[in-house]
Amino acid sequence: MEYFRSRFVEELNEEGVVTIRTFEWPPADVLQTMAPHDYEVHFSDWVNDQKQIAMDRAREFLARYGCLDRFNRLHAQLVQQSVVPFVGAGLSKPTGFPLWGAFLTGLTSDYPAVANQVSVYVNTNQFEEAAELLFDRMGPDVFAEAIQNAFGSRIKTLRGPVQLLPFLFTRGCLTTNFDYVLNRVYEASDHRLKGEFAGSRLNEAIRRMADEPHCLLRLHGEADSAQGRVLTGVEYAACYGDGGNYRELFKLLIANTSLLFLGCSLSVDRTFRALREIKQAALVETPRHFAFLPFTEDREARRNELGQADIHPIWYPPEDHDQAIEDLLIALMDGGLHD
Repeated sequence: MEYFRSRFVEELNEEGVVTIRTFEWPPADVLQTMAPHDYEVHFSDWVNDQKQIAMDRAREFLARYGCLDRFNRLHAQLVQQSVVPFVGAGLSKPTGFPLWGAFLTGLTSDYPAVANQVSVYVNTNQFEEAAELLFDRMGPDVFAEAIQNAFGSRIKTLRGPVQLLPFLFTRGCLTTNFDYVLNRVYEASDHRLKGEFAGSRLNEAIRRMADEPHCLLRLHGEADSAQGRVLTGVEYAACYGDGGNYRELFKLLIANTSLLFLGCSLSVDRTFRALREIKQAALVETPRHFAFLPFTEDREARRNELGQADIHPIWYPPEDHDQAIEDLLIALMDGGLHD
């Protein structure tokens, strides 16, 4: 419920300040100080109302996009603790971290000679090529400093639906993000992460998670260390290619677990390709995966493309990403949308 408290306070304070002579106080402070019990009761009622509104919104757009049954199947699997979230940059954006394309484009302010080519790469979703071009131009130390500056902050105010994840997923998380948003949201909850794996340590992740689940797997590394970071095409090939360990990691991880992609575009993505290859090579049926994705008019082609990796979209309205993700997560928290 604390996720909603700042919003509740903002709504109370919209009524204007309480003024006595030359003194002024926010209404929320006055109510909490003078009638703390009533404040908490009012807050609890307000939260319940907000949750019901969120669930009604989710039911409406899921039914409109034909995803209600799929969403309820996801909820049923979540109840069985057989779902692990795969968290992308879209869930860190509300906290103030840039998306990868925007970050790469921003670096060209000091390297204008490659600005046009980087822009072409980013606009055609060739992020590996853009990163490799900038990495070669800047050098490893300058590039590492830029990543740490952009993604290393631990003092930004946490915002957005990412804060709901600890109340839903207690088996761990996967991410390709460099930032520390997931660490902070889990540390602020009663469900702290029990371990963190990145770089070469990913090789031991599956065994450790079997003994003590609820760990964070950083597939592409972290902001404060260049060790084990995956940026360039060569590094991607080393991790995801025939001789890499990532496909084997995914194969073991999803043996009896579905992934839920959150804040991921899944457009031209190495993870998507790895899952597609695992699906094609599997001799037995593998678990289905889910993705919260903005609705697109080109849904047939997108559906078929994702289906090659057994990823099944749960569409939401594209005009309000954060609100829709919040609505879906609240619906999962509060029992699904079963009739």
